[in-house]
Amino acid sequence: MEHLDPPDPLIWDERRLWFEERQHQHGLAGTRGQPSEQATALLIDLQAAFCAGAWAAVVILAGAIVEMQAEQSKWRRAAPAKDLAWLRGLRNALLHEDRGKPVLTVEDQWTRRPLWERHARRAVEIVFTVSYGNGGNAGATIRAHGDNTGEEDA
Repeated sequence: MEHLDPPDPLIWDERRLWFEERQHQHGLAGTRGQPSEQATALLIDLQAAFCAGAWAAVVILAGAIVEMQAEQSKWRRAAPAKDLAWLRGLRNALLHEDRGKPVLTVEDQWTRRPLWERHARRAVEIVFTVSYGNGGNAGATIRAHGDNTGEEDA
C-alpha cells in the first residue's frame, strides 16, 4: 500500500511468506481452544492487510482478534501481559484519536512506514501467540524480527 499503489508482487510474496511461516511456527505449539469463526475469518483479512502494507489496519485487526481469542479461550496468560497491554494501547490510540497528538499522521504514512511495519509484525506475532501458543517462547516479550531500533513503541 505504498502511497495507495499495490505493492510489488515480490514484496507481497515476502510478506505472505513471513506471515505464513510465523503462523506455521506458532501452530506447531497447537491451538488454545477452539478458534472462533469470526476470529478465523478476520485472520484472513489480517493477512491481506499485512501483505498490502496497511500497517495501522493490521494493528487494529490484530487487537480485535486477540480480544476475541482471549475471551473465547478463557486463557489468563494467552500472551505476556506487556505485549497485550502494548497492543491494546496502540489499537486504542488509533481508534480514539487525540487530536492534539495523533499516534498516526499522514506524514507517518511516508516517513515512518518502517516503524509501523515493525508494529504490525509485532501485532501479528501476538495474534499467533494468543491463537496458537508461543511456539516455544514461553514468557518472552514478543518482538517482531528486526525490531531492535531502539525507537520507542507507540
